[in-house]
Amino acid sequence: MKQTTILFLVLFSILITNAQSRGKIVTSKQHVKKRSLLVSGNITQAPMTISSFEKGGDSGRPSDCDGKFHSNSELIVALSSRWYNKGEGCFFVIKIYYHDKSVKAKVIDECRSKNCPDNIVVASTAVWDALQVPQSEWGEVVVTFSVPV
Repeated sequence: MKQTTILFLVLFSILITNAQSRGKIVTSKQHVKKRSLLVSGNITQAPMTISSFEKGGDSGRPSDCDGKFHSNSELIVALSSRWYNKGEGCFFVIKIYYHDKSVKAKVIDECRSKNCPDNIVVASTAVWDALQVPQSEWGEVVVTFSVPV
């Protein structure tokens, strides 16, 4: 009877530990984060707009992910609240596709103004340059993006 009770407790502990770890991932720095709505391999279509992430830039505030301003020469983006998901999208690297070009950019902010739809990617000028979008088209274009596997 004692062995059955011990076996039951061990199995129960394993079950609880497994249930608690579901929906979480461990990053290389050993931080635990819940999974974002951004899922590896999913390809999503969205409008992409341009913004300045520098001090005095369009949002007028530092990025939500690290509380810092960033150079527009960095490959960085802000995502709509739905994809940013209360910070769970912070520091994800997304791959953005425009025509036959692609670029990887890091999520550093949330687009949370009243003008931000729930499906937008807001990118630095470096992203626009890397995608070779003609400057005459800068403003808004439709792109697809994914979270690399």
